[in-house]
Amino acid sequence: MAKAVTQMNEFRRLDDGRIVLDGLVWSNNADKAIEITDPDNGFKVLNIKLDGVCYYPIGLDKRKKK
Repeated sequence: MAKAVTQMNEFRRLDDGRIVLDGLVWSNNADKAIEITDPDNGFKVLNIKLDGVCYYPIGLDKRKKK
């Protein structure tokens, strides 16, 4: 079952249409998707939908503070 995000700590849109959400970079290009596993629960992060557009994880945000 899919887990709903109830709180976003960080969200920004990049000029090229990608978005950054809580340390992950997302794109609407499914061909660029990479496999990412949530370290908290072990589930795979597959996609999100914002404003009717599906986004797929393509990388980790290099600006994310640890």
